[in-house]
Amino acid sequence: MMHVLGLDIGKDTVFAHLIRMDGATHSLAAVPNTAVGFRQLLTWARTHGAPRATLHVVMEATGVYWERCAQYLFEQGCTVSVENPTRIRYFARSKARRGKTDAMDAALIAAYGSTMAPRTWRPPSAALHELKLLCRERSTLVVTLNAEQNRLHAMNHRAVVTQRLMALIQERVAFLQTQVETLERSMRTLIEGDPALAEPLQLLLTIPGYGFLTAASVLAETDGFALLETGRQISAYAGIAPAPVESGTSVHGHSRISKIGNAHLRRTAYLAASGARKSKGRVGEFYRHLRAQGKPPKVALVALGRKLLRIGLAVVKSGQPYQEAYRRCTPSVP
Repeated sequence: MMHVLGLDIGKDTVFAHLIRMDGATHSLAAVPNTAVGFRQLLTWARTHGAPRATLHVVMEATGVYWERCAQYLFEQGCTVSVENPTRIRYFARSKARRGKTDAMDAALIAAYGSTMAPRTWRPPSAALHELKLLCRERSTLVVTLNAEQNRLHAMNHRAVVTQRLMALIQERVAFLQTQVETLERSMRTLIEGDPALAEPLQLLLTIPGYGFLTAASVLAETDGFALLETGRQISAYAGIAPAPVESGTSVHGHSRISKIGNAHLRRTAYLAASGARKSKGRVGEFYRHLRAQGKPPKVALVALGRKLLRIGLAVVKSGQPYQEAYRRCTPSVP
């Protein structure tokens, strides 16, 4: 058992709430979101009988503002958990919380940490962190590129075409295409220069539906599967696990995926499933079996995406490439 320190982290400030093992609570008003402020946090906690080695620090993954604090406290020997804000928001609803201030948020996060015992966080390697940034930047640019290409297509079908405007859009499209290609080259160079990335990526590429971009994104978003051990864990982490809808004997709704998880990983799994659904092996059979059972295409794709994440975890953890005949895929749908 440990003392729990809940942190509400903003761009400039950090509010803290401490729940000691004996149940006593203490609150700290804003300290700077800097190394100086982080040292003040540890000093304050120690004065209240909670030295760093006994601290379980819990915070939300809000934007990027939590990253320096989490890294610092981890390096100082604290146990750190970084939680999806949606989980804490649902926890707040269960407590019927009224009102919202930074101090109240810190107390809520501490209560969540004390009640739910969230899993611990470890910082990814520098290479994995860079890969994640590259993958996400590429995804952002691709969305913008698609929007500009759609504008260009629409412009071509207008009754009156403005050539100057057309030229500007074409320039933007060409620029964005160059940027995307540059990012992809950077991703390949980074992975090829690091065996800790290259080896699991090659294993993922043996799975139907996994291309270079999909495999790179899955590695980046899971931190190389470092903190994931089971298929259930990776399904929950991606927010792609079934969420049953039941109440007594009268309500039995259709299950849905929870969507409480990593949206980037969830999108990547869906894209991988879209590519794998027509494959001739067992992965493709899995999708076709679900469709033959009457499952809608999107439901079948979500189930296949979940299956592909689980297979990816299995091959990386085992160090063995995907084997078509190793195990039959058993349909499981939300």
